[in-house]
Amino acid sequence: MTVSSTDFPIGFEDFEELRNQGKIYIDKTSCLKTLLSGAEVTLLLRPRRFGKTLSMSTIEKFVEINYSNPDDRSRQEKLFEGLSVFNDRELCDKYMGRYPVISISLKSVKGTDFPRAMKSMLNLLGNLFDKYLFLLDSDKQSAFRKNYLKQSSEACFDQKLNLRETDGMDTAVDIVKNSLSHLSNMLYREYGRKAVIIVDEYDVPLQKAKVNGYYDEMLDVVGDMLGNALKTNNSMEKGFVTGCLRIAHQSIFTDINNFVTCDLNNKRHSEFIGLTKNETENLLKDCGMENRINDVQTWYDGYNIAGSDMLCPWSVLNFLSNAHLPGNNPATFMPENYWVNSSGNDIIELCMRHPNSSDSQRLQNLIDGKTEEIEPTEFTTYPEISTKTDFDTFATLMLHTGYFTRARNVKTTNETSTVIKIPNKEILNCFENKAKYLFGCKNSEWMEKAYSLRDALFAGKAEDAQKIIDNMLMTFISFRDTAYESYYHGFMTGVLSMMITEGIALKSNQESGNGYSDIILMDGCNSAVILEFKKCETNTPRCLKQTCEDALEQIIRNQYDFSLKQDGYADILMYGIAFHGKKCLVKMTESD
Repeated sequence: MTVSSTDFPIGFEDFEELRNQGKIYIDKTSCLKTLLSGAEVTLLLRPRRFGKTLSMSTIEKFVEINYSNPDDRSRQEKLFEGLSVFNDRELCDKYMGRYPVISISLKSVKGTDFPRAMKSMLNLLGNLFDKYLFLLDSDKQSAFRKNYLKQSSEACFDQKLNLRETDGMDTAVDIVKNSLSHLSNMLYREYGRKAVIIVDEYDVPLQKAKVNGYYDEMLDVVGDMLGNALKTNNSMEKGFVTGCLRIAHQSIFTDINNFVTCDLNNKRHSEFIGLTKNETENLLKDCGMENRINDVQTWYDGYNIAGSDMLCPWSVLNFLSNAHLPGNNPATFMPENYWVNSSGNDIIELCMRHPNSSDSQRLQNLIDGKTEEIEPTEFTTYPEISTKTDFDTFATLMLHTGYFTRARNVKTTNETSTVIKIPNKEILNCFENKAKYLFGCKNSEWMEKAYSLRDALFAGKAEDAQKIIDNMLMTFISFRDTAYESYYHGFMTGVLSMMITEGIALKSNQESGNGYSDIILMDGCNSAVILEFKKCETNTPRCLKQTCEDALEQIIRNQYDFSLKQDGYADILMYGIAFHGKKCLVKMTESD
């Protein structure tokens, strides 16, 4: 088929809008049968940018009743004609356009403190209440319920409601906690049919609250709002909740009847959210881009969702849209990192700054394309992430948010552990971009360490230089092959090359004497430093010492100082540095 850049639904989260504008839609409606006939409440956990909101909108538009004419299903007939679900007439007769729906996404709820976050929540609910204000004219509703809806709706936009005073906050909390259950009860009374309740991105307010210091207050509000709507609500037909993490707290999901969690390990509905490999390949073929299948899989594939190969829709659709921009050739347009700009990647920086050499090495292993075994953490609260967070907690959160995925066909040492890896080139690029900042001249903290290392080397302070290198190696992440000596050469070259604008000249792997020295530093006056690196097979003191001596002996034997002496450098220091893992040993001698 002939497509243009604007045919791809970039940023579309409303199913009806997508269909009415004729955007390309990957048909997921065959999953509606198992979803609607399944558990009473379903929690769907998926990484960010996987299309959770659009998936919930698909359910909403399929089942939602015509509030002014309940027997009219022409809206659904138009929206779903030609899609898979439309062929299942039994399902359509039972569910299509048959139920009231309350759908809300909490992804926009945020604030630097609790009052601001609650104001954000009230604005969201105010828009939701507006949709159902027609119930105020109904004879089926009690005066109490009408008054409650009217007052709640007005309070949401009441500029006089002071959320920094106890009475104002109590009013706001009451509105939020009872909003969904109250609306569902009124809709049940109006139509004699229980409501389908959809809550998208339930955990976003909790994550924002954790960062800004009001987690307990927000947990109380969100927990009771969901609890009142999903646990003890006789006016609910089905409930669907999405998020990235399941918070195992008694006030949220415990005690919900007929409840199922569809996480990254659960095969139920595993292909409903995200793009399968077959769907992606068919989409590329439809766009005449079958020659790009391997490129797309390398960059965006690799997510293991309960055994299903899944790709991130946000990335794939952005690639296809950009490939079809005027002036671009879809046959040759190269994939890019679209994930990096879709949300903050602060968790990568925190993980890379972890002051633990063994954890840093585990992250290095993942970047090198290897796997790591972790004990997944069950979060009783939203995790507080800092540089002191243990690696398994980091890894669990990054697994759920899409930075890691479960590796296939790898045995674990016990039943509770899991093996993880970086899913694809796009995510690896996120790590690489963050590393370029953390271990480069734009990071003042890293630059200060580099200055200190330079000063120690020119001052002949081998022990100080060793401590600085050890400290820098502890968090350093490389995108070179760490199995070889060149890894350490690249590390030292990268650190010391930041000094070349400070009057320091650097030569790397240049002919000197009877060989090629690793690094030579010159201050342009009278002093020079020669560095020779060796990778040690073990981290025993004897091995490190012998390897250092071998490095120094190589400098002397090959006369790496010859050309420096010819150039007039009188103060020449020679360093042998032995490396193993995240440790080093530094020995120094002076040139004769």
